[in-house]
Amino acid sequence: MAMETDIQGRAPHPGAPTQTSPGQTSPGATSPGAGGSSYVEWGAVAGGLAVAWAISVVLLQFGATAGLALGAPTLADGATSWNVLAAGLWVVLVSIASASAGGYLAGRMRARHGDGTENEVEVRDGVHGLVVWAGATVGVALVTALAGLLASAAAGSLPNPMPNALNNPATGLSDDVLRLADNGSLIFGFATAAGAALAAAAAWFAATTGGQHRDEGLSVHRVVPALFRRKAK
Repeated sequence: MAMETDIQGRAPHPGAPTQTSPGQTSPGATSPGAGGSSYVEWGAVAGGLAVAWAISVVLLQFGATAGLALGAPTLADGATSWNVLAAGLWVVLVSIASASAGGYLAGRMRARHGDGTENEVEVRDGVHGLVVWAGATVGVALVTALAGLLASAAAGSLPNPMPNALNNPATGLSDDVLRLADNGSLIFGFATAAGAALAAAAAWFAATTGGQHRDEGLSVHRVVPALFRRKAK
């Protein structure tokens, strides 16, 4: 019974199977990979992915309501708008926060198998965080592409109130406004890419931290801020 508990990923204890040498384990330590199955536990990944998506949706909605969405490149008086910088920074923070939460959950909920060294266990935990990050990134990209296609289709079905706006200097956009719009798009694109890269690192670190807390049996009260803890009666 104790051997089964070790295989299911509980913290090591006296008498648990240990690794004797690289590539060789002691009798009783089994490997799920040896039977053709994978070390990736999709249940933990799915849970982390759901949390990452939910946090992204909530924070992006909050940002849009608070004025942190990408808007016009100029203000009403013609001055340059710095909203694109705020929107870019907000996207970076949302990416890091969602990936960290999803990665931590995946690493904490993944079962630890008894056939890996400490370094191998850390890698497996981190990989679960990266899988969560990859799924969230691909999901956001698909949703964004679909929203862009729907918006383009809706705009194409409406009559153009200014058919010659870009060709008429009297009514069209000035070169300065067009240049600011291009620069804003570049800044926002760079912020999105930087946020994705930082989120990957955050997901890996959070997943390994979750795995460490799993092995240590760390109480949730050590993770949750004191303000949100339920007081013991």
